[in-house]
Amino acid sequence: MFYGRNQEASGAEERSEKMILTKEAIDMVKLTKKFGKCYDAQEVDRLLDEIGEAAEKQCRELEQLRSIRTEYYQIKNQISEALLAAQQTAKEMLEQTRSKCDDELTALQQHKITLQQQISSLEKYKILEIEKIRRDLEKLLGDSKSDEASERETAISK
Repeated sequence: MFYGRNQEASGAEERSEKMILTKEAIDMVKLTKKFGKCYDAQEVDRLLDEIGEAAEKQCRELEQLRSIRTEYYQIKNQISEALLAAQQTAKEMLEQTRSKCDDELTALQQHKITLQQQISSLEKYKILEIEKIRRDLEKLLGDSKSDEASERETAISK
């Protein structure tokens, strides 16, 4: 930008690389007036060139930023979709696991009932067998209580 009368051409090139188009930057431009009324045409041309270059540069940067933003939103959407899919998969797996556990628990509870019934039957069988052995022993020993044992065995089996 021009701040006075003695600006060099190389300074103008340097300024155009650093120039950022803002209202404040444009307000700070000071052009040399010739004959009190007109601005120096070369200064005006250089300033317009600087403004044009700065505008082009800012447009390119804006386009790059828009491209980056678009890519950011695409990646964000992909991550969101992947996260939703992972959550759905986790939910389905959890439901399947719960269902499988419920089924296994039901089967184990049924197996427990079956085992308890078998144990009960075996205990009854054990008592009957013990009574038979006792009765057989009483017969062998000639004990008079064998009739009582037979009656107990009959009562237990019922």
